[in-house]
Amino acid sequence: MISTLEEKPKKEKLSLKESLISLIFIRANKQVWNYLPFFLMHLLASAYAEISPAELVRIGARSRFKNITNIMKKINVLTEMGIDLHRAIEITMKKVRLPYFRGFLQRFAQVAKLGEDVVAFMNKEYNTFMTIYTSELERSNIRLRRFTEAYGAVLSSSVLIIVVIIFIGMIWGGSFMVGSTVLATIGIFISFSMIFYVRSPLVNIISRNEKKEELFTLIKLDKLIIRITILSSGAILATMIIKIIPYNLGPLIQSIIGIPALVIGYIGRREIKKIEEIDERFPDLMTMLSTTLSTIGSSLLFSIKDICRLNFGKLSIYIKRMAARLELGISKDTCWSYFKKETSSELVRLHVDAFAEANSYGSPTKLYGPLISNSSIFMLNLRKRVEETTAFMKGIVVPMHPILCIIIGMVMGLLNIFMNFFKNMPYGIFNIVISSDIYLYSHIIIFVLSIINAFIIYEVSGEQEFNFSFYLGLFIVIGWICYYLSLTIVASFLSSIGFSNIRPMI
Repeated sequence: MISTLEEKPKKEKLSLKESLISLIFIRANKQVWNYLPFFLMHLLASAYAEISPAELVRIGARSRFKNITNIMKKINVLTEMGIDLHRAIEITMKKVRLPYFRGFLQRFAQVAKLGEDVVAFMNKEYNTFMTIYTSELERSNIRLRRFTEAYGAVLSSSVLIIVVIIFIGMIWGGSFMVGSTVLATIGIFISFSMIFYVRSPLVNIISRNEKKEELFTLIKLDKLIIRITILSSGAILATMIIKIIPYNLGPLIQSIIGIPALVIGYIGRREIKKIEEIDERFPDLMTMLSTTLSTIGSSLLFSIKDICRLNFGKLSIYIKRMAARLELGISKDTCWSYFKKETSSELVRLHVDAFAEANSYGSPTKLYGPLISNSSIFMLNLRKRVEETTAFMKGIVVPMHPILCIIIGMVMGLLNIFMNFFKNMPYGIFNIVISSDIYLYSHIIIFVLSIINAFIIYEVSGEQEFNFSFYLGLFIVIGWICYYLSLTIVASFLSSIGFSNIRPMI
């Protein structure tokens, strides 16, 4: 039986039924998968104190890993009702959708039933999962880069196809054909956005639970402005469709609508940069703190005061504040809580929670200290890998979006002049059935492209706060301005050379 427990769990292959279920619970599964490395690290750090499996479940129930914590809370409630731990796990694990997490709970229930060594089990689980997770991350980055290349090709070719279809429809009459092509193209864009939504990892920089009030207010404002921007842009588009707002005035109004989202996104991204600078020095802090605690055997207050003399960049001020609070006799839990709130970092929150929990149970610092330091370094490396893919995506989408809007504007300017010219032709030479519909299709494409391109960059970047609002505002402002300027310049140039005054010979 021991040999069975020591077998490395393999990543399970999903059946067709499980694959369909996972599509329904995409969001929950992504959160569980991306939180699992830090959840297992949290349990392993506390397990070094040689605690029982039931106590380990209580630690998991007190953690803050969203769906994972909810499952652990249910297990803890069942055990408090008098149900055996292994039976409580078996009852609860049926509701777990992610196969690997369900397998972990099954193996944990077996360990609890047989009374096996919890530390050895958690060590094996953590090391095995990190191997699987790292391998899956590498494959995911490769897939995302391929999807990015494919999306860039579709983005450039789709506009060219639409332009050709519009010309064909203008000459031979094909309003339905043009509309169908536009709808099909939008469907392709939406399909790619769903692919990126499913495949991209989650990279949280701002703390999910404890953050400064100013940052909390800024995030709420950011979400509100995103909704207002999309709704306002859609409303203006609708008024342009029913011809309440002229087509030449609508693009200017659209570009103004995107300014608030661009501003709030820019401000928020500056705050994120500050948090990233703090995170870069956090592994150094954990390494020095764990070294001091393990070698000298001093208290947390003495260790914090000892490392205050070192330079940790922008993290130093928060370390000094924590040392001052500890000197005033404030409890360690309260001091750590202030530390997490002031830094507003998800990396700090995850690893400080594990550090404080392990320290409170009396785990050997020489064991859990390097574990937490390496985990924080792993999280920084994860962000860098995601940033590489994000930079690749931005290098394609950001310059291409205004270029496509310029091309659409130039085509619309040409079509406007040509339609006025061909309308005077004898009937039967050219069947002109498309008029203002051309502008309708072009405006719909720009509206959809602005939202989808911003959403895709937001997903590829790991759903980081303020990225969606920033790129949504950027694409709306630049896209509509480029469209309006190219449309106006082409129309003005053709008019200046007298093209619009040409009359056909009948």
